[in-house]
Amino acid sequence: MIHLLHGDNEFEKQAALVALVGDADVVRYDGEELTLADMQEIAIGQTLFSQSAVYVISKLSENFDIWSRLSELPFDDDKTIILVESKLDKRTKTYKWLQKTAKTQEFLPLSDRQKPQLISWCEVQARERSYKLTRTQIGTLIDRLGFDQLRLSNFLDQLSLVEEITDELIDQLVPLARSENVFDLFVAALSKDYETVHNIISYLESESGVDGAYQTMGLLASQATNMAALVLAGGDNKTVAADLSVNPYVLQRLSSSARTVDIEHLRRINDALFQADLQMKTTGVNPWLLIETALVSL
Repeated sequence: MIHLLHGDNEFEKQAALVALVGDADVVRYDGEELTLADMQEIAIGQTLFSQSAVYVISKLSENFDIWSRLSELPFDDDKTIILVESKLDKRTKTYKWLQKTAKTQEFLPLSDRQKPQLISWCEVQARERSYKLTRTQIGTLIDRLGFDQLRLSNFLDQLSLVEEITDELIDQLVPLARSENVFDLFVAALSKDYETVHNIISYLESESGVDGAYQTMGLLASQATNMAALVLAGGDNKTVAADLSVNPYVLQRLSSSARTVDIEHLRRINDALFQADLQMKTTGVNPWLLIETALVSL
């Protein structure tokens, strides 16, 4: 019997794999390294392993020679073969054949709309590790680590080694991602909260040095583009998300600031960032100072 486990949710996919394997002997293969003869041997030939063994093959779709001819191979129904894949092209002949002949399961990553379910899942995971997290703490972890359950699970494992879990400890272990800091930086500048602007600039400079300034400018330009699109679209998040292929959650967070920005303000924002970017590339002035000066002028 062939099983196909595919999708980008690695945590759920690995859990399904463990459940399928059970206590059986497991023989693992990297699909990219197999030859067609190897695959024929696995599918129906006699092997050194017991007939009750489970054969787990990862990334076979990356091996075009085998993947394109998989439907042509004979398979022993008494053998358990599990194909483990990430994203698959569902238009291919092989995928359509597997849909008809194999037991397939797709594991999709969680989205922003499923954050409440993910918070509840984290609460359960923490209890299973014999400690408790507040929903606020879990929300912070999700905002900083993302919706990847495997990544969250690994971090929850780390927290199980800590004697006391505090908000301060979480801030130390999971500092804000650069994109989160830059979002706060951009919003603080629009709100004329210059103390926060200075504090975030100082933090980013100490964490990433001169090179980080150029990455930060790129992220600020991205925030300004999203802001301009929101203002010109009259705050229509869905339209902007579709047109720019931007995460709706990012736009939703910018929406309140966008309501205070008009066309003339957009011009000032773009001009200030353009001049700062130009000076960063053509002068020897500290790039962080140029960024802070530009933001204060917004």
